[in-house]
Amino acid sequence: MKALFSFVIILSSLSAVAAEKTGDASLIIVKQIYTSTEAQPLNQAKAQSQALEMCQARGFNSAQALGEEKQLCDRYTGWYECYYRRVEQQYQCLN
Repeated sequence: MKALFSFVIILSSLSAVAAEKTGDASLIIVKQIYTSTEAQPLNQAKAQSQALEMCQARGFNSAQALGEEKQLCDRYTGWYECYYRRVEQQYQCLN
């Protein structure tokens, strides 16, 4: 099962995932997950599209990026290099 999960993670390299932040319903976080030892910037067009879709599902008209993107490491290789990376961007839903 673990091997299948790892395979799915590798195939979904650069896939976008969105998560809502607890508290204010107008704040969301868009995440993009990828596998690489090199940091990659956020795919802005994909993130903006997904943020807008999530905001519209909550009854808002637009989404605005807040602050800067965050580069995070989810898992390291055996040589202490980051391999499973996540880029996050917080958005504010607006009317």
